[in-house]
Formats: sequence, structure tokens, C-alpha cells
Amino acid sequence: MLLFEWDKEKAKKKIKIHKVSFDEASTVFKDVKSLTIYDPHHSDFEDRFVIIGSS
Repeated sequence: MLLFEWDKEKAKKKIKIHKVSFDEASTVFKDVKSLTIYDPHHSDFEDRFVIIGSS
């Protein structure tokens, strides 16, 4: 089971920009057909990944 935690202020800003809440976006991890790939362009200081799927 995945647990998510995020900054409330950042969450408010991102919903205005992307029109999708972090709560909604996190449901993509339940998509059994999702695709997760390494993101070398944003991984200078830590491993980062992109997940593509349906929420």
C-alpha cells in the first residue's frame, strides 16, 4: 500500500496550474496498466520517474 504526503500550499498551487489535485493524480498508481519510466532530465540529485496511466 502506498501512502502519500504533500505540502498543502504546494497542493493548492498545483491544482490551479494543472487543474488536477494531488489526491486525484495519486490514483494513477492503482492502474495495473500504467507505465513507469526513469526521468534522466530531472534526476540530478535523486532518482526520479514518470508514470503514465489512468486515474
